[in-house]
Amino acid sequence: MVKINISVEGEDLADIVGELLDLGTEILKSNKKKVREIMDIFVDEALGTLMEHKTLEKGAQLYKKINSEINWTYRKDKQ
Repeated sequence: MVKINISVEGEDLADIVGELLDLGTEILKSNKKKVREIMDIFVDEALGTLMEHKTLEKGAQLYKKINSEINWTYRKDKQ
């Protein structure tokens, strides 16, 4: 287990956040294989969610609305 102690003594919060982001970036760069494994897990979960019937139905309704709007705009501009 890793323990992180953070103390704020005269440091600007923006500097602390910037240093943490830099540290996080370096950790990600040095652990590309683990990052890829984590991203694969996220992708699998996201695709599973997208394939659910309820989500597909909402996507289909959104597609119909967008398509209808495009067709209406095209007809309006054509006249």
